[in-house]
Formats: sequence, structure tokens, C-alpha cells
Amino acid sequence: MKRFLLGILLIVISFDLMAKEVSVPKAMLFSAVAPGLGEVYCHNYTKGAIFFFTETAIIFSYFRLQNERNWAINSYKQYANSVVGTPINMEDSYYQLIQDYASSEEYNDNIIRDARNYFLIYNNDPEGYNAYLEANLIPDDNSWHWNNDDEWYDYIDLRLKKQDFEIFANFAVAAAILNRIVSVIDSAMEAKKIKRSERSQNDLGKFSISPDWEKKGIKLNYEYRF
Repeated sequence: MKRFLLGILLIVISFDLMAKEVSVPKAMLFSAVAPGLGEVYCHNYTKGAIFFFTETAIIFSYFRLQNERNWAINSYKQYANSVVGTPINMEDSYYQLIQDYASSEEYNDNIIRDARNYFLIYNNDPEGYNAYLEANLIPDDNSWHWNNDDEWYDYIDLRLKKQDFEIFANFAVAAAILNRIVSVIDSAMEAKKIKRSERSQNDLGKFSISPDWEKKGIKLNYEYRF
């Protein structure tokens, strides 16, 4: 069904691209569907190619960055597993804790201290204290302890690479949106330019010369539309 609808859309677009009459809304719609398509509709093929290849390069960069991000994720998970024995398939928040704390003991100590101050000292709520610890403490099966700072910093570097790839991927998305917006605006301007040119030609009228075989001369024609 999706392929059928896509085929119908392509047929409609192809007929519209060959149409002589240019519509500003259609030009903007085509550029919104695919940057450069509105420029092609307005017969500006150079600009259309520029917007199209820019979009292609951005999309390629985005998927390349996503692959690099996935590689970085697998790298820091495997590294932590091999060095400190942490599990591989955990939530990102867990790996963020491994980045922030040199050991799970240090993290658990902070959780216990904060929970004691809040639940026991200020609110006298032992049940809340126990529930909070049960929900937030790192169990022994998921514990870690970095042997030295060098290993810890190597892990942090891998995590930062993943974050960099995510930032660059977001930039690629922003660039794709900007390229689409610029193409929509540009195609509207191109369509308006064509419209103004057509109106000016109609205002001046059409002048033509044709042979007059009966009178053995030439015939001058001037057409003006009201």
C-alpha cells in the first residue's frame, strides 16, 4: 500500500513538473517534500541540484554519525565489562554512573547519606528510607571499582566520543531542516519571479511577423489580452 501511494505521488509530481503554469504553493510543497524539487519545478535545475546534493550529503553524514555513535556505545560497554566486570546490556543511566563515580561503593555511600538525611533525620520515615535504598542502590552483581585513574579516564573518553557523535548527529538534523526551509523559501521566490515575468509579458502584449502570400508582403500582428 505504501509503495502504491508513493508511486501515485511520484506520478503526480512528474506531471506537475512538466506543467507550463507555475504555482507558488506547489513549488513550496515540492521543496518541503524534497529540497531542490521546487527549484526543478521552477526550471532552475542548477539550484535544484545544489539543494538535492546538499540534502543527500547531510543524510549520509547523519547515518554515518549514527554508526559511529553505535560503535562508541559498544566500545565503552565492552571496555567496562572487560576491565571492571560490569554487565553489557544496561540502561545508559547505569553507564553514566560508571563515568561519574570511581566505584559503586562511592555511589552507594552517597545514596545512603542523602537518604538518611532526608528520610530519617528530617522526615522520620524509615519505610521511605528503605524503599529509596532498594530502588537506587547498586547491587553487588552490577558493582564496579576502577583499578586506577588511567582506566577510568579511558572509559570516560569513550563515553565522551559517544556524546560528541550525538551532538554532531543533532547538528546534521538541524542542517537538514535548515536546508529544507531555505529551499522552500527559494522555490517560492523563483515561482514568484516566473509569475512576474509572465504578467509583464502579458502586459506588453505579443508582437509577431508572418508572411502575407496573397498580397506578397508581410503581416504584422499585435496581440493584447485584457
